[in-house]
Amino acid sequence: MRLAGSMVCALLLLLGAGALKAQSDAWLGVKLEVVEQADAKKLGIDGGLKVTRVDAKSPAADAGLTVGDIILSAGEDSVTSIEQMGKIMGAKQPGDMLSLGVRRANGRNEPLMVTLGSAKDKDDKFGDDAKVKELRERLRELDAERRRVRDQLDERLKELGSGKADKETTPAPKEEPVKPEVKPAETHEPQRIRLKVTLGATFVNLEPEESAKLGIEGGIRVTVVSEGSAAAESGLKVDDVVAAIGGEAVAGTGDLRTILADHNPGDRVEFEVIRAGKRLKISVVLRARDAQR
Repeated sequence: MRLAGSMVCALLLLLGAGALKAQSDAWLGVKLEVVEQADAKKLGIDGGLKVTRVDAKSPAADAGLTVGDIILSAGEDSVTSIEQMGKIMGAKQPGDMLSLGVRRANGRNEPLMVTLGSAKDKDDKFGDDAKVKELRERLRELDAERRRVRDQLDERLKELGSGKADKETTPAPKEEPVKPEVKPAETHEPQRIRLKVTLGATFVNLEPEESAKLGIEGGIRVTVVSEGSAAAESGLKVDDVVAAIGGEAVAGTGDLRTILADHNPGDRVEFEVIRAGKRLKISVVLRARDAQR
């Protein structure tokens, strides 16, 4: 059973979960096997998926996953089977953020944020070309924008169908598309955002309806706070909604990663948090990403 599970999981995650959802091309870049019940009991966990291989230059490698790690959760869901992980990956697209709850080999739990890649990037002999990297990053941004507009359209149709909104007869002014500035390949070397700091917490984007109720643009919700982490010691709690960090509005987990990339271990950052309808300010002292807690 263990061998069969490993083979199925390798197909799902290394090839982007195409077996479950053909339109998904998301790539994580790991090989996993189900943690047996006896092993899970010894570790004091309900189950999980053990990392047995991490592809070089993969999204998993960039996020810090290593062989021997055990994935306990993905997004908001616990994962104890191949099928669960396959469904989660099948719902993702290249460029999406996926939060993972990971049990390290030293027994500590740690949240990781992974930016999923495309299965087309795997085994690409031209993957190191600067222009190829630039164009792929641009394509991921366009895919994300397309999904955002699709969600807005679905929401508008839902409001019209339920009678919550009136039909508008005057078309909105058409925005002229902004042509992206493309720098010469020899002077532009795109870099993947690499974090030097860690919070010790996992976040998910708010749904548009939730943001509207709170009166904010975007926002992210805390789903996991690791014991003894910087987030825990600052007083950040599960279900807190982070609206801004250091005075900068946080539209989603991508903004969180971008803001944290500008900071170093030991920096003190002010989080604007909504908790039970009240706005709070929480000061967090960032820690080094590889620091022991």
